[in-house]
Amino acid sequence: MKPSRHEQESPAAATARVSSTSAAVASKPGATSASRPSVGMAVLFFAVLTAVLTWPQVLHPASVPDNVDSYFNMWRLAWVAHQLPRDPLHLFDANMFYPSRNTLAYSDAILLQGVAGAPLVWLGIPVVFVYNLLIFGGFVLSAVGMFLLVRDLTGRADAAFISGIVFAFAPYRFDHYVHLELLWAPWMPLALLMLHRTLKSGRLRDGVWTGVFVAAQGLSCIYYVVFFATILVVFVPVMLVGRLTRTRRRAAVALLAGAIVAAAVLLPYAAPYRTARADVGERRSGEAALYAAGPKHYLAAMPQSLLYGRLTGPFGRHEKRLFPGVAVVLLVAIGLWPPLDRTRLAYAVALAVAVDMSFGFRGLLFERLREHVMLYRGLRVPARVGQHVLLALAVLAGFGVSRLAAWFREHRPAWSAVAVASLGGVIICEYLMAPLSLVAVETTPGPVYRWLLQQPPGVVAEFPMPSRHYVPFHDAEYEYFSTFHWRPLANGYSGMYTAAYDHLLAEVSAFPSGASLAALRAVGVDLLIVHERFYGKELYRSVTRALDQRDDVTAYGPFADGPFAIRAYRLLPRSGGVVPRF
Repeated sequence: MKPSRHEQESPAAATARVSSTSAAVASKPGATSASRPSVGMAVLFFAVLTAVLTWPQVLHPASVPDNVDSYFNMWRLAWVAHQLPRDPLHLFDANMFYPSRNTLAYSDAILLQGVAGAPLVWLGIPVVFVYNLLIFGGFVLSAVGMFLLVRDLTGRADAAFISGIVFAFAPYRFDHYVHLELLWAPWMPLALLMLHRTLKSGRLRDGVWTGVFVAAQGLSCIYYVVFFATILVVFVPVMLVGRLTRTRRRAAVALLAGAIVAAAVLLPYAAPYRTARADVGERRSGEAALYAAGPKHYLAAMPQSLLYGRLTGPFGRHEKRLFPGVAVVLLVAIGLWPPLDRTRLAYAVALAVAVDMSFGFRGLLFERLREHVMLYRGLRVPARVGQHVLLALAVLAGFGVSRLAAWFREHRPAWSAVAVASLGGVIICEYLMAPLSLVAVETTPGPVYRWLLQQPPGVVAEFPMPSRHYVPFHDAEYEYFSTFHWRPLANGYSGMYTAAYDHLLAEVSAFPSGASLAALRAVGVDLLIVHERFYGKELYRSVTRALDQRDDVTAYGPFADGPFAIRAYRLLPRSGGVVPRF
């Protein structure tokens, strides 16, 4: 019996034929009724998946992971909502690290998230609810953004759903669950969607939208826009190769217009960071080396992973958990199986660039970029380019799903939908984790902060303060407590610290000595808040007893703090100078 055509084909030839078939299907708009589900369906699917994979967060909107960055995130959102209607021109003069100014620029200001959440805060919704809604939205919108990109590239909704899962729910995302800025990545796939359309059509409108989405990513996460812009420098030329001269020219003009739009938004946004650089300096090269990834970190899952936690969880540490899942790697291999078209080649190059940058000084690019590009000298964690690794992996996995689906449609049509759905199920299972551990957050001011609201304006210092070698200690919680009164704080927690704050911590290390109180007066502090909860009962008694014996302070309280107590003290005489109102 003569072998059939398929039996005579080599695997490579069969894959090439399937790829061409898939491409032909993808080139036909609306090729199948299932290829264009509504965006609403995608939002619903990813919202349900977010609720499942972040369980039980959806049941506890007034709770957060017990991490300093949770409190810092809530403070940042609350500050933007507080300051925008009062004095937007001094938005970056936040109420921490007094008397320093421009302190919101000591870390990512998450301006877009802050503006998005501000109306809810103005309506009186507690900021912890707003924060958790934005966390939820970061997962959903990132998945939907990738869904739209891959659906456009492959013409297949099933591939797009799987790509959305990879981009939004891989272990890297949960390693950064308490970093609100790092969960907001939807603008990169949307920028790429418009970039592809610009390269195809040359329309000015598409180029401008590319710039708008790049700007939105910068306002959401500075790390991501710096890495993304670097990758685009390599990605765009690869996509332009082989196109007609006229098409290239029109696309270049449109993309230049988009670049002007992005620059018009991001250059003014960068100004406070340039100013803050004089106060906080640049990241030391040793920090970037510490937070650079290595090959083993691409095997590192979250320790809470139900499938891989015990096996590969020990391979990584926080900031270095980059495992994308076994199924994703196999799909990427299928997506990259020759022959390659220009688009898949461009994403393969983007993947290689992102992986290399994640290696920091171990790689080829990061050290050179840090040497020649000032923005890179402000980046502490090269491994945060892991989101861009996921971006390229998700797109290439989508092409892999498209190829597999085309093969099943030709050879096993009855199994096509089941096979793709099973792939999605396997990836979700690989990403399942143990339920999140959460703590409740106070949504109303405690007695001491209600008392503070009745006092004249003044600068507050909360104790215990951290030691110089144990920052941040409880400073992030003090920042969150300040959302109930908005007095300026001598305390502060952020991505970077000033030499002045480091000096103050050294000066108050013997608190409540006379020298420490003099140092506090020198920076303008009027009021001290002393927490039994954070000191412990015996040390709290020792500190408050020493303060009570002094004649240059006035004591107030004690105020209830659950089972603990809080004392307040006013320094006498009052420090001179004008106290700012926040």
